[in-house]
Amino acid sequence: MPGSQKILELVIPSDFRYLGAVDAAFQDLAREFSCAQTWINDFSTALVEACTNAIEHGNKYSKDKKVRIVVELNENKIVGRVQDEGEGFDFEKFLSDAPPPDTLSERGRGIIIMKAFADEVKFSFDPKTGLCVELIKLCGGAGSHSSQAKA
Repeated sequence: MPGSQKILELVIPSDFRYLGAVDAAFQDLAREFSCAQTWINDFSTALVEACTNAIEHGNKYSKDKKVRIVVELNENKIVGRVQDEGEGFDFEKFLSDAPPPDTLSERGRGIIIMKAFADEVKFSFDPKTGLCVELIKLCGGAGSHSSQAKA
């Protein structure tokens, strides 16, 4: 599909039950492009983790708040943005080379997971709209990698 681009836009409630729908919608759309399935799976893992964090940490499971997901796909890269309606957090300290969390802990690995499965992870915060996580995955060529290549 040279030169083509697709955009997926979803708005979900702050409820983990909708994470499967996010994954399924992205996977179905992404298969139309030349990205390897390993790159699609990697990005999907990062995307679902970003949504999980938005529901739990951003919106604090509030039934009144939504999570907005926008994914742009083309033959070269996938860009996803996950926007919550929360108060944000000090993301700069989590993007630094701080020591990883306790490996036996069940908490504190979300950003590490996103960074492991996406080529770039960026955060921005607007007090009016909430926190936005941007995930970028290059599909082939220089700079791209997959979880298999890193093992």
